[in-house]
Amino acid sequence: MAKRAGKVGSWKDRTDLAGAIEAALRLGEFISYNRSWDFVSRLEEVKGQVDGLLAGGQADRASDLYELFLAGCYEKADEIDDSGGNLGMFFEELFCGWIKARQAAGRDPAETVRNIVGWMDQDDYGFCFEIDANVALALDAGGFAIFRKHLEDRFELAFAPFSGKEAMVIYDYPSAVHMTGRRLKAVYVARNAVQPYIALCERTLASPKDCENIARLYKAKGQSDEAMSWIERGLAAASTRRWGNEDSHNLEGLKRELRRRVGRKDDAVQSAWSEFSRRPSAFAYEELMRYVPRQDRGEWHRKAMAAAKDAELAQFIELCVQTRELDLLAERVDAIAAEELEGISHYSTEKAATSLEPRHGLAAAKLRYAMAMRILDAGKSKYYPAALEHLRAARDLYGKGGQEPAWQSVVARVREDHSRKRGFMSSFEEIVAGDDRPAAESFEDRARRRWRDQTSG
Repeated sequence: MAKRAGKVGSWKDRTDLAGAIEAALRLGEFISYNRSWDFVSRLEEVKGQVDGLLAGGQADRASDLYELFLAGCYEKADEIDDSGGNLGMFFEELFCGWIKARQAAGRDPAETVRNIVGWMDQDDYGFCFEIDANVALALDAGGFAIFRKHLEDRFELAFAPFSGKEAMVIYDYPSAVHMTGRRLKAVYVARNAVQPYIALCERTLASPKDCENIARLYKAKGQSDEAMSWIERGLAAASTRRWGNEDSHNLEGLKRELRRRVGRKDDAVQSAWSEFSRRPSAFAYEELMRYVPRQDRGEWHRKAMAAAKDAELAQFIELCVQTRELDLLAERVDAIAAEELEGISHYSTEKAATSLEPRHGLAAAKLRYAMAMRILDAGKSKYYPAALEHLRAARDLYGKGGQEPAWQSVVARVREDHSRKRGFMSSFEEIVAGDDRPAAESFEDRARRRWRDQTSG
């Protein structure tokens, strides 16, 4: 696989842009979750310059720089909290840009596909997970034909011992069959290849997810009867067994879309309401509002929020943030113990805290406290800076709300439960003492500040 194993900086094309790639990656510096968005935004700026080379007709140079960038992302993978997936999504865009650059440069498509497969097979960080569909879209006709044939040949080789035997759902086969079959299906969906998809399902059991995919392909072709037939088949299959990752939660929604298309709007509204009533969530709310007539949305919104008051906590939080029902959210947060909030992912609680801070500071403080304790209880030291920021925010919010006793209760618990985390406790005691010295600047931040100081006079 060309150039992947080389150390960043070993490419012959050591241009200023190659240096910009290396500088943007900040190799050797750990990037916390809170800083990952800004970090990747800077990577995207540099990628934009490489994209410009491709658009400007310098495909050969762009291809080499994309390779440098891709390898650099792997160098960085252990130095970033990418739980939000920002770097992974960036890598996928970069990967597709590299494919297009190779094609524009007239590089051998067979070699391109070999390199693609090499990356996928040696994907230590999951950057290539479920990338097949976008790869299929990025490849031109010649490259796609080679890529598809590679996947089909690999599937045939893995499936050979099971040919002619009783069919099983794809995930019940060994991983070689399962993984290649899943990748093939993604490629077929991306390229709207409905008949090859159906042919593959005839050799294994068609799962609810398969039925959904095939129904969507028919729907896109305007063939509503065929789409509805596969939806009904999927719903019937869903009732026969547990399907795991091959289940589908979208068949009812797809059925509603088709009902609306053929004029059965009231049926679609009642179906969406039934689903929301069973399990209120932000997704189910959005689905409901898709079908409710615009003039009736206020009434349906009130009805939905009344039904959601007893929803699961995580779902209720996300729903209230989405609908801006912050008074209801604050009321529920105020009514429960912080320990109950600690079980909720920070993806939900951080957005909620940010939304609540302007008008519901005490509820926001409880969420910040819960997020900090979630990190500390997990014992993941690389996230301790984020925990400290949450605790500092909680201190300020409790103080602003005149709830010093609540803050002292937080302090007591942290001291009691985490006194052995000496490095953390030193920084925490500075927060308790009111010491708000800024965190140490990175090299790049220091350099930029010095440049401003040197040039301002």
